[in-house]
Amino acid sequence: MEYPFKVSAVICSYNRARFIISAVESIFNQDFDKSRYEVIVVDNNSTDNTVALLEDYKTKHPGYNFQYYVEHNQGVSYTRTRCAKEATGEIVAYLDDDSTAQPGWLSSIVTFFDTHPDTYSIGGKISPVFLTGIPDWYSRYFFGLVGNFDQGPKVKRLTGARYPCGANMAFRKKVFDEIGYFNTDLGRKGKGLLANEEKDIYMRILAHHHTVYYLPHVAVLHNVESNKFDKAYVKRHSMGIGGGERLRLKGNTKALLLKLVEYIAKWGYAILYGLGFLVKGQWSKFIMLERFRWWVVMGFLDPEGAD
Repeated sequence: MEYPFKVSAVICSYNRARFIISAVESIFNQDFDKSRYEVIVVDNNSTDNTVALLEDYKTKHPGYNFQYYVEHNQGVSYTRTRCAKEATGEIVAYLDDDSTAQPGWLSSIVTFFDTHPDTYSIGGKISPVFLTGIPDWYSRYFFGLVGNFDQGPKVKRLTGARYPCGANMAFRKKVFDEIGYFNTDLGRKGKGLLANEEKDIYMRILAHHHTVYYLPHVAVLHNVESNKFDKAYVKRHSMGIGGGERLRLKGNTKALLLKLVEYIAKWGYAILYGLGFLVKGQWSKFIMLERFRWWVVMGFLDPEGAD
């Protein structure tokens, strides 16, 4: 199949007017022929001035392959699906609206797909940029909270234990024709923090025996604001992980039971490896780790309460 562009770089956006143009420009500033790619932003009913900024940017850059759309169905899965449907590139590369692509992002994605024809998707390194102070309870167990994704310095095939994050992932467009789009029962919707829409699509890709890789040199920076450390937000985020997994496995009784056992076991393990924090006198780290694991269980048991 012939595609008008080699890559469609796509951004899902919701109330991130303070970051959105920086995200867009980080793509247009890449060392890659601008005639070979397009940039698409899909806004998900933002209540700030995101759309006005996008319209202004488009007007000021008539020579760029730049489009934006509004997805009226609320939810990140609807928005990511709309991105994939609007994309006309052979490769669909996702960047978050509060992230910035680092030099070589586009060219590295294209080179890897061209030299690995069996690869259907890749994920890259995501490094947090803390815009405020880090609380004393924060530890590596909360890397997912701030979008930290680092699988080491080498290219690595991902087989399911880890999977790419939405702020930095790319697919061959044809994969959507084969396995479908993002599950709209999962993922964030407005202020709701259900999760696992990324895990769901990657589990389907792997189930179809396609390969997925982690590329450390495909890197983005992810802005982390103070709200990510608000304990009420952390609770909703944690419950969203459990709730999303409950919905992802809906109808599979055996898998649901195994996942519940796994979550309870992880809570128990957290008590054991949390003892290291207690030995160091880091009570706040221990307490938040235990709360995190319990909140995930709560979300799994009551997914509606997690939404």
